[in-house]
Amino acid sequence: MPHPRPLHARPPHLTALSCALILSACAAVTPATPPPTVTLSSSAASLDASGPLRLTATVTGSASRVIFYDRGVKLGEDTTAPYEFTVNADPALNGTHAYSAQAVAGDVAGISAPVSVQIRIADTRTTELLNNGDFSQGLNPWWTAGTAATTTGGEACLNITQPGSNPWDVLFGQGGVGLNEGGTYTLSFTARAAQPTSFKTLLQFDGAPYTNYFVQEVDVTSQPKTFTSTFTMAQPGDAKAAFQFQLGAKAATTVCFSRISLTGPAFGSAVPAAGADDVNLVRLNQTGYLPDRPKLAAIPFESDRPLPWTLLDGTRAVASGVTRVFGADAASGEHLHQVDFSSVTTPADGLVLDVAGFRSHPFRIGRVYDDLKRDALAYFYHNRSGTPIEAKYVGDAWARPAGHAGSSPNQGDTRVSCFKGTDQAGNVWPGCGYELDASGGWYDAGDHGKYVVNGGVSVWTLLNLAERNARLNIPDADGSLSIPESGNGRSDLLDEVRWELDFMLRMQVPDGQTLALPRGDQRGVPLTLTPTPAGGLVHQKLTDVAWTGLPLRPDQDPQPRALYYPTTAATLNLAGVAAQCARVYRASDPAFADRCLSAARRAWQAAKAAPDVYAYDLFVGGGPYDDTDVSDEFYWAAAELYATTGEAAFLEALRASPLFLQMPEGRELGWSDLTAAGTLTLASVPTALPGADVQQARANVVAAARAFRDAAGTQGYRLPMTGATATWGSNSGVLNRSVVMGAAWDFTGDDSFVNVVLEGLNYLLGRNPMDKSYVSGYGERPLLNPHHRFWARSLDASLPGPPRGVVSGGPNSVNFSDPVAAKFKGRCVGLRCYTDDIGAYTMNEVTINWNAPLAWVAAFVEHSTRR
Repeated sequence: MPHPRPLHARPPHLTALSCALILSACAAVTPATPPPTVTLSSSAASLDASGPLRLTATVTGSASRVIFYDRGVKLGEDTTAPYEFTVNADPALNGTHAYSAQAVAGDVAGISAPVSVQIRIADTRTTELLNNGDFSQGLNPWWTAGTAATTTGGEACLNITQPGSNPWDVLFGQGGVGLNEGGTYTLSFTARAAQPTSFKTLLQFDGAPYTNYFVQEVDVTSQPKTFTSTFTMAQPGDAKAAFQFQLGAKAATTVCFSRISLTGPAFGSAVPAAGADDVNLVRLNQTGYLPDRPKLAAIPFESDRPLPWTLLDGTRAVASGVTRVFGADAASGEHLHQVDFSSVTTPADGLVLDVAGFRSHPFRIGRVYDDLKRDALAYFYHNRSGTPIEAKYVGDAWARPAGHAGSSPNQGDTRVSCFKGTDQAGNVWPGCGYELDASGGWYDAGDHGKYVVNGGVSVWTLLNLAERNARLNIPDADGSLSIPESGNGRSDLLDEVRWELDFMLRMQVPDGQTLALPRGDQRGVPLTLTPTPAGGLVHQKLTDVAWTGLPLRPDQDPQPRALYYPTTAATLNLAGVAAQCARVYRASDPAFADRCLSAARRAWQAAKAAPDVYAYDLFVGGGPYDDTDVSDEFYWAAAELYATTGEAAFLEALRASPLFLQMPEGRELGWSDLTAAGTLTLASVPTALPGADVQQARANVVAAARAFRDAAGTQGYRLPMTGATATWGSNSGVLNRSVVMGAAWDFTGDDSFVNVVLEGLNYLLGRNPMDKSYVSGYGERPLLNPHHRFWARSLDASLPGPPRGVVSGGPNSVNFSDPVAAKFKGRCVGLRCYTDDIGAYTMNEVTINWNAPLAWVAAFVEHSTRR
């Protein structure tokens, strides 16, 4: 759905890596003397990486020195007219740079308009990238899988007797091939086969998710034929790509190769700097601000002198003042100035904030969040498994056939058995003697896996929203979403959540089954599998047995699917959300509520009987959600069961837990720690719990919320976090902390919690070091290229980008394990460790448990800010 606000021409801007927000209003200051006027010029409009570039600042008026900046970062300074400064360009400066200069005279400063220069990175050198392509040194370093190879007379021949059922069942290749983004490469080889056959030639990321850089399928006969292809590396550079021939799933034959060559530019000739795309110097919420709420913006600039700012409505000045110097911001590594224009309350569109001549993206003041809840909830229908996604609900671009509905080429999910085989650690799994119909549910993230653990926290968040709506008499109507169930007389929110609940209920092990399961904490040692009565336990996940590459529409996934062994954590996740289901659906669908409660009781008893079946990172094809501490899951499940039934046994389990009424200190709600979910339920759902306990639970929630609120004051970007690192899914941390602050507002009515929830949205929608709206369809620079196999327009123009309302995981300065993020390691700080790239799954994945709190927060803001 297109944004209802008309597009505006982009204002002048400066590439920059940081910004800041005012914590208190700044009064306008009239300088004693007028600031000098600065004009900046460069010796060239474009420059090869060899450099140098000469910047010249001409000053009118009195100045003691001129400071030169690139992206808001100080380059150096000069004290002699005409103030010349030389920049030595290198590959890290790839892209467009906008330089600025500040002339300093006494207590006043003037800043030049930015001057943009294109730094060109060109490397036309050609290098042979494959080793021993003529096989003069035998097979080294070539390797095989699924067959063996021999060499003679400059040929390597593979005798394929068991071709398997997948192309990758028989491989021949080598690793460590360095490819540059934008590099042009030429591949050539000669091949023949005893009987006519075909195979794939490819270059790919050597690890999950096996992103393909180049793929070609060729036909061969008994007559040797030479194949030559030229391609451009469209993905980010990869120092260790894998070159492969995939020869499986064909007829048994012998295939011989000779004269294999891959030539192109050597790896490392052009490595872009982290976050060096075209960003704006003035950072703010690119969607806009509510009329009577705080309005904070930020600008990164090394100077400790305040900068003048003006808020413009067209050419008319609405407000003006000077920045407050926030100073060093550890989370971004930047020196920040802040602007507060909260006094402006009149609704308007197309506003622009000018700071010392640099202008922000256009934004508006008004009811800017009215569509966000609906857009965020639409994520879940888009990602349904087992049903067609219809154009009449999502639009033509996002319509697709049903995925994993049991029809070719899919191999699940209507009849799926347990994984049988050897895992990555060498443990042998015997499988199980049954199949489950595990259809339906939501695809968890960028892959096609479905996970009970992550489904649990997502369902809890959305059902908690439904309970809040009911408690506060907020309409939760039929027809509020665009889904097939609209018009059935029931809440669309509950209709959508049921799609996942039905899948989770199907993942429960049938009664009477005994499975070989790992018992106790066995990290770091080969697993011992113990026969365990498993009826009522819940399978951890259903995924492909091997990772698939990008892009891949769900209905085109050819991989076999498998259930992975049941775990205590997954079992307690079902116990918790099924108990929650039993009370939330009681009025609208009592039969379904009864089914949920029965499953919750079975799961609770099964978990008590097998409390130590832990999840480990052992399998390919899906995420592990590994966890060896389930004390939080036991506490949370007991809380939900007690809130639903009021039974003494569950209250006894609650009081026996050391987590009773607690809130995790310094951490947010998430799949790996569900303590907060249990306490939030006990604090908000009416039960027979003594009033003193309810008050203690609420006090603990409020204390946690205050810590999150106060943390925002320590951050230049006003997000409710502490510290200088950003972990995987950092944006979800902002959202889940906002859920806690929203609950605290419900308990106290303290509007400071609402304001910091809004500060979190300001950060997510553009007021951040990347000048990026992390929500698709919102702002001038929205999320465009999430890690998702269907929303993959950057890889395939026939596929769509993300629909509106999808939130990215965001900056990650801890884990750089994907090939895109790897190039930023050691070159970025905290909140600047991000790129909007489909291959950056550690930074740019999207998931159900991140969009669920986005929907919760959007609904909360819509309710709490209406007057």
